[in-house]
Amino acid sequence: MRISIAGGGTDLPEYYRHGPTTVVAAALPLRVHVSVADRPARALAELNATGTPWHYLLPPADAARHPYPAAAAVVLGLRSLPSIAVGSLVPPGSGLGGSGAYSVALVDALARWSGRSLPPHRTASLAFRLEREVLGRTIGQQDAWAAALGGAQRLRFEPDGSVTATPSRALSSALARLIDNGLLLYRVPGTRDASRVLSRAPEVTPEHHRQATAAAALTEEAFLSGDIAVVGAALRAHWARKIAANPATDHPVCRRIGEARDADGIAGFKLIGAGGGGHVLIAADTPRSDRARAFLDGLGLTRVPLQISQQGLDSTWSTAELGRCEGDTCASA
Repeated sequence: MRISIAGGGTDLPEYYRHGPTTVVAAALPLRVHVSVADRPARALAELNATGTPWHYLLPPADAARHPYPAAAAVVLGLRSLPSIAVGSLVPPGSGLGGSGAYSVALVDALARWSGRSLPPHRTASLAFRLEREVLGRTIGQQDAWAAALGGAQRLRFEPDGSVTATPSRALSSALARLIDNGLLLYRVPGTRDASRVLSRAPEVTPEHHRQATAAAALTEEAFLSGDIAVVGAALRAHWARKIAANPATDHPVCRRIGEARDADGIAGFKLIGAGGGGHVLIAADTPRSDRARAFLDGLGLTRVPLQISQQGLDSTWSTAELGRCEGDTCASA
């Protein structure tokens, strides 16, 4: 899964059709696991081997009727599906790009089951098409690309939907410094569907595009500075713009955090993900970070260890790649 650093939202076609946009995102060591096999018991056994609790298990007949596997069959041109087991430590609707990670792992596992090995960029592209075109969900591209590639990525989206992904060592280094100096991630009770929230956003105009791309550049610059106070100011400005553009993204927890006094040590914050639910990124003033943590604990939030994962899509086979309908595979993203 991922945290969106800058430019979140401009990875939707509604934005980049007006001109190129840039999103900066970083992968987290929180994963969605997908296991496929010809037999349900084997698919579940492969998933259980990862130590991940399973969300659901679909025999072939059920997989063909389930929205995501059925959509994956469309983008991959499959006439049948194997048994599929899916699991994650993080529930859907967490704001960390879980559906994009799930789509990437699902496309990769089914492609390998059918005898194909796709490069990560192709897997990301098909995963986005699965959600956006086949399922009709109002989502952007960054989740799939962050899941497939891992690390800190600078993603440029062209008006035709093509993507250029560039790893950012500078951002990885800056994030490492910030994590040690007050950049915190907290779990917010409850979840929300990002597609539903985004569908309530107003129509994007060229002026919206101009403002959003300018704001993304400023936020990226703030994070690259490695200064937690600068990042805090950028996050506050980002959140104010976000709820002004689409009030549906607002959240009671953010209203409480926004009312925090300076003495509480909160320099800035934003909810992670377009859906605005699940996790909140906090920039805590370093000398008063203990006060910030106590304040957030008092709101009933749970701190989540923040770490950047350099690994993206990970695919393993439990047997030799014998071709369609003969191999068992497990993928996670």
